[in-house]
Amino acid sequence: MTLVKKTFLLFLIAFIFQISVVALVVGFGLDRSETQWQRVRAHQAYDTAQALLLGDEIEGGYAGQLAVFSPDGQLLQSSRGMGMHGNMGRTMMAQMQPIYRNDQLIGYYATGDISFASDSANQTVMSTMLIALVISLVLSLGIALAAALYFSRKVSRPADYLALQLETMTRGDLSQPVSAAGSHELVRIAESVEQLRNKLLHEQTIRAQWSQDIAHDLRTPVASVKAQLEGMRDGILPPDTPRFERTLHELERMEQLIRDLETLIRLEDPGSQAAYERIDVQTFLQELSEQFEAQLVQQQTSLVTHSTVDYLFADEQLLSRAVSNLMSNALRYGSTGTPVTITVSSQQVAVHNQGNPIPASEIPKLTQRLYRGEYARSTFGSGLGLTIVERIARLHNGSVSITSDVQSGTVVTIHLARQESEIGNT
Repeated sequence: MTLVKKTFLLFLIAFIFQISVVALVVGFGLDRSETQWQRVRAHQAYDTAQALLLGDEIEGGYAGQLAVFSPDGQLLQSSRGMGMHGNMGRTMMAQMQPIYRNDQLIGYYATGDISFASDSANQTVMSTMLIALVISLVLSLGIALAAALYFSRKVSRPADYLALQLETMTRGDLSQPVSAAGSHELVRIAESVEQLRNKLLHEQTIRAQWSQDIAHDLRTPVASVKAQLEGMRDGILPPDTPRFERTLHELERMEQLIRDLETLIRLEDPGSQAAYERIDVQTFLQELSEQFEAQLVQQQTSLVTHSTVDYLFADEQLLSRAVSNLMSNALRYGSTGTPVTITVSSQQVAVHNQGNPIPASEIPKLTQRLYRGEYARSTFGSGLGLTIVERIARLHNGSVSITSDVQSGTVVTIHLARQESEIGNT
């Protein structure tokens, strides 16, 4: 059912409900009016009959049928055709009402049927009310239908336009900006859809660039390995140990890139979440030290750790991967013989190394996929290490910050959003 039909149906139901309420109110009012009118007429009949029995002057009097009787039941006076003959007489005798004066019975009276609808004045009022009611209902129905048509079109047009824009997006066309007029709710929906369109466009651009970068990063080692193997096959290059080691190095680079790509794809899955747990900081740092022990010895350096907290609240596996990536970078780009420092504070892990500073213009780009800075192009790596670190921080509702200068060296800090106080009894 279209929005226009739904709106008309809603207005029609509301109109029927309105008619029902009006009918109930009018019926209740008429019933109250009739009851009060009958009470007043009965009081007038009593006063008129009493005045006739006492011989008092009658002011106004009773306008309906009235018969007055003596205390012994003899008809003294009647009006408007009331008499004792036939059924009328028996009816009057049955309807006789006593009249008292100073607690003494002075006579009886009887009236004809007191009908609210039979009164000419009441008939005029009721017919006028009925005409006014019918006219008002017809006008109300017309106004309701006109309002339903106006509002349904006002709502349905921007909604239909928004639906058309969404259909265009589902077909893959993201070129047209999404906009909508009308109600505040529709405008908010359109703004959200426009944000989604911009995000999809951005992701589309990133995917295209990423695909090109992956192809480029894989093409170089593949071409190198291919050239080496073809040269050895054709006898141009000697199949010696150094050549095999260089070829193996290129294969390891491709393997590292593929592993990092798999990790990043898994982390960027919409269903990926951090499994929070209490992490013992000293145990965590000890395991890191053991993991990089061989590289520390090879680099003739050491790992220095500082901690101001005993526990962190995070996903231990993901945090270990992130800090390991930072440690690998620190050892790869740090100066030989200078220690690597890891500092753990309240929901923060910072890795520091001393080496060539990172140019300020490159720092915002370091977490981009496959980006490799000036000092990283000639070294082993996939270009995805910091991208993975940044994604892990985002899974913890946190972020990554990088500072680098000649005096202080390079510090990469992982900020975790949740505080240690949120651990509770976990």
